[in-house]
Amino acid sequence: MTHARAYCLLVLVTLLWAGNFPASKIGLAELGPLSLTGVRALLITPVLVVLARLAEGGIPTLHRRDWTAFLVLSLTGLVGNTTIWFWGMKYTNPINAGILGAAAPVVVAALAALWLRDRLSPPNLAGIALTVAAVLLTLSHGSIERLSTLAFNRGDLLILTSEIGWISYTLYSRSTATQLRPVTIMAGVHAVSVVVLVPLMLLVEGWQPLARATWAGWGVVLYGAFPVTLGHLWYYQAVRTVGAGRAAVFTNIVPFLVIGLSWAILGETVHWYHLVGATIVIAGVALATRR
Repeated sequence: MTHARAYCLLVLVTLLWAGNFPASKIGLAELGPLSLTGVRALLITPVLVVLARLAEGGIPTLHRRDWTAFLVLSLTGLVGNTTIWFWGMKYTNPINAGILGAAAPVVVAALAALWLRDRLSPPNLAGIALTVAAVLLTLSHGSIERLSTLAFNRGDLLILTSEIGWISYTLYSRSTATQLRPVTIMAGVHAVSVVVLVPLMLLVEGWQPLARATWAGWGVVLYGAFPVTLGHLWYYQAVRTVGAGRAAVFTNIVPFLVIGLSWAILGETVHWYHLVGATIVIAGVALATRR
């Protein structure tokens, strides 16, 4: 892959990921969190299995470490992070979620220092402090009174809770012993997620919302299943070409894209603390993940 193609992919992936925030709000008007996640996994799994077979030259022999990776990454990723994220999106707006979600790499850096013995420099520590400030500003909506009374929106708190899953997913991905290709791991993770989420979806939410869903609801499901999921594979391909540092520059602008898309598509009101919080969190991430 050429650098030019890699940068084009990064622009596309960044737009797809940012678009998932306002899209989820549209989908949640018709479908529940379990339906949005479970059907998404059900639809994309066969595609990932085919891509994995092509990448591996057949069906690879799976060892115990591989099945462990599938299970842990499924429970922390789609089952934990994505489902709780959708739940939180029911009660908050995409702009808040975009800013709070952008803080996750900083927590990963901090926990990696404890778990994987990564060293933190003074700029890294400054970045962590900035990110904490951005999160508190967003949670409090710029209000000292809210901050002093801890009167936070439950949707914002659920978004932060969902990041525990993503952080665990990321750290485990770095330490897992599996030697499989990323697309094969994604196929296995999604297959396990189908087994967990689809029965849970039918038990809790039933099939009726899916039967009543309009083209808008199904469009959001398809958007999450194919462009968003495949975007992760495209991102990994681009990282291998241009490096993680250059790729991170693109993902760091996601909060601003979420602000713009939420305003344009949903008519969300953009407040001063959104713009300040997005700026501070990007600066914090840049410093905290600097090597």
